[in-house]
Amino acid sequence: MTAATSDTAIPASPAAAPRRPIPTGVQLVSTLLFGAFAITATAIAFDHFWPAGVALAIILGWRGGFVPLGRGADPSGEIIAEIRGLSPEARQRSSGNASFDAYRSGTLKRLEQEQENFSDFLDRLRDAHDQREFDGFMDSRAAAARAARLETEDT
Repeated sequence: MTAATSDTAIPASPAAAPRRPIPTGVQLVSTLLFGAFAITATAIAFDHFWPAGVALAIILGWRGGFVPLGRGADPSGEIIAEIRGLSPEARQRSSGNASFDAYRSGTLKRLEQEQENFSDFLDRLRDAHDQREFDGFMDSRAAAARAARLETEDT
């Protein structure tokens, strides 16, 4: 006996079809909304019947959050790549306009320098404020010690 083979193709399942990508902004907003819902629902559950709150917290913690599954089984790598595209390092890429790139790099350097100067100024301001507080504390302590010493000498 020989095995008979069929030339009919098995139709692809809908899950295997490529999915339309979900924008990163939509994923971030939906994650934040789910987080707000989860926290609120857990707090209400704890308030009304604490075992239900514990169960809900365990379920939500085990699930690991909410990410819309529109990109495939594990979209986290793609999401991270898109978020990295919004990072400061991505801003260093050329825009194609040399004069604008020179202006942008000069402005960014100037802003970084101003930020550093302002941070240094705030540090000096905090140090001066801390020194004034410490000096005031030491003066009040010395005055209290002098007053105590005068009282012991008067008696």
